[in-house]
Amino acid sequence: MTEIEDRLRDALAAKAGSVRDDGRPRALPVARGTSSGARWWAPIAVAAAIVTVVAATVVGTRTVTPPSPAVPAVPTVRPTPRAGSLAPPIRQVWPGAVHEIPAKGPGGRVFTPDVFVTDRVVVGRGLTRNRLDGIWSYDIGRRRFTRIAPLKNPNVMNAPLVFGDGHLAWSTLRGRLTEIWAVPVTGGVPRRIASVTAVLVDNTYSGIGLAIADGMAVWSPLDGGGAHRAPLTGGKASLVDGTRGFHLVDWPWAGRPERDMMAERPSVRPMEFLKNVLTGETRDAAPPAGLTSWSDCGVTWCLNGAEAWRRDGTDRHGLPGTARGTLYSGRFVLLHQRGRDGRGASSLHDVATGRTGLLFPVPTRQGDKPAPTLYVHEGMFRFRSGPGRQVLVNLNAAGR
Repeated sequence: MTEIEDRLRDALAAKAGSVRDDGRPRALPVARGTSSGARWWAPIAVAAAIVTVVAATVVGTRTVTPPSPAVPAVPTVRPTPRAGSLAPPIRQVWPGAVHEIPAKGPGGRVFTPDVFVTDRVVVGRGLTRNRLDGIWSYDIGRRRFTRIAPLKNPNVMNAPLVFGDGHLAWSTLRGRLTEIWAVPVTGGVPRRIASVTAVLVDNTYSGIGLAIADGMAVWSPLDGGGAHRAPLTGGKASLVDGTRGFHLVDWPWAGRPERDMMAERPSVRPMEFLKNVLTGETRDAAPPAGLTSWSDCGVTWCLNGAEAWRRDGTDRHGLPGTARGTLYSGRFVLLHQRGRDGRGASSLHDVATGRTGLLFPVPTRQGDKPAPTLYVHEGMFRFRSGPGRQVLVNLNAAGR
């Protein structure tokens, strides 16, 4: 399979299959503390699970950590001006979070990473002759692949893996049912832990935002919402009381209105209302003076295209570029930057610390080298760095 075919396959899988991992920009949850990531997101795909596999082809001229503890209110400040220079390479900013690994595993199978289970081990799916053949891990330190479990259901292609409590989980669509499967990260035979009626809108399946928390699989249908859960040991799935219309953001927090840029009239105040589905505590967004809308809002941070601030309206500051998309892992945002010399770049910015790292240049004039396709998962960014190689950025490690 050529690199172009690899990218096309991955892009189609992300776009047509899995959740945003999906196909519509939305924020989904990722269990904190017990899960590999902090916020579940469904950035740009169409189908089925919460870790997101967003395939974002970056064009140059256009372009979790657990919730932070309570902090003293900080006086609102005017936005800082945008920087006129590009960020330093991401390897310099977060050296322990950036890794280059093989794009293919044993036997020439394509390796598609989904989630870091430790700082040095990433887990994903393997494909042989374009057919899914199993769940594999790659140990970055030892440079070794290990098969965790076989996979024979082709629908798994559309549902990236999530991790938590020592288990990997994913979702599939079988007939008109959403099935949730899990397997210990140490290996074994995949087990179906829940089967629920799929939410179809206009006969289209948008999938679910999935994560693992507190010994359960927890999820929200991308259409309709509601916080659902089922024990990893198997058992009846249930809707958490009082969560209809809410979408998981960062377990146990769920929010509304949903961020859905595919809607005819997308919300201009997404996730304005948050609710802890276990305790009933609520947290409403309070934007800084003069602001009445935003593009995304998490448990701790909110942002628009040019600024970020805390959910309570404090710590307002400008971004060193133009924000593209949503918050990832509750605090990171993808930026388009342009230097004083006209060069453009795609960069990763941490709104909590103000640190920014350049992912790769983007074309700004005819003849420039095309930018690689960027794949966005909850807790991880990845892109091809050359023939047979791919770069992974572990957001959880960068956020420490």
